[in-house]
Amino acid sequence: MEKGRQRMKKRAGWMKGLGVLALAAVITTGTAGCEDDDYDHDVPAGQGSIVVDNRTGDRIRVYLDGLQVASVGIGDERYYDLDPGQHRVVLDGDDVDRNWADDVDVLQGRLAILKVTADFGDFDDYDVDLDYD
Repeated sequence: MEKGRQRMKKRAGWMKGLGVLALAAVITTGTAGCEDDDYDHDVPAGQGSIVVDNRTGDRIRVYLDGLQVASVGIGDERYYDLDPGQHRVVLDGDDVDRNWADDVDVLQGRLAILKVTADFGDFDDYDVDLDYD
């Protein structure tokens, strides 16, 4: 009987360890499951697009050139079609004090992809990686 309890404790500890690893993966990537880095959006002729890919646990308010536009939900992405050129982008947490601001170059016919994650080193900021597609 005692050996059976010890085996159950070992199994419970092993399963607990797997749970911790799974949680760490979610925290690191900002999402659970597989990620698809293909952004399927047809850029309108003569324009470019900014994609805000929200990989955080926060709803994000988005401001383009000083004007508030549609927000991006938790784990969602949103496309903003703009004329080519430099645009000021501000990201502001809906329920948190995190934010980010910078100028982004919009290229004709291309996607400027902002991959937004939580900055665990500074809880007042988002980490934003900019890629072009």
